[in-house]
Amino acid sequence: MAAIFAYGSLLAPATIAALVGHPPTAGRDYRRARVPGWSRTWNVCTDNTANGPVVYEDPSDGSRPAIQVLFLTIDPGTAVDGVLIHLPDAGLPALDAREGNYRRIPVEVDDHGPAWTYVAKPESAARARLGIAAGTARIRQDYVDTVLAACAAHDGLPALAPLPAPVVTLRRILR
Repeated sequence: MAAIFAYGSLLAPATIAALVGHPPTAGRDYRRARVPGWSRTWNVCTDNTANGPVVYEDPSDGSRPAIQVLFLTIDPGTAVDGVLIHLPDAGLPALDAREGNYRRIPVEVDDHGPAWTYVAKPESAARARLGIAAGTARIRQDYVDTVLAACAAHDGLPALAPLPAPVVTLRRILR
């Protein structure tokens, strides 16, 4: 079994169910957790000016804006609250593929010990910083809604770091 520390969209109950392969039970499949030495931040992005496997469109006109779409990650800091998910080791490759802008690293979870989590790949963090500085970074409304609902499902888990960019409606397109 692998332990994954989740702090953003991976917290969604439907995502946890997909990861563990059955309707999850609190205490058995997942539990609240804290990782010292890290803080939630908006320092990862999909660069919508690149031709990657995922792009974003403005649903009002179908255009593809020249923006950087930001997502949560964790960077060195004080401590971050989240959920520790227990999933079969065989599920890690698919999760790694899903988390394309992130890399999996080991962390120490309070009262648990070692686990895996996902942090921004250096090139994705660099693109995010450039987009924020240039004023071309945006945060997708659907992503914010997913994270807020997921955090509420875990007894009001603290949800969002301060938003460094406008929140907009975008349609996610898999290519």
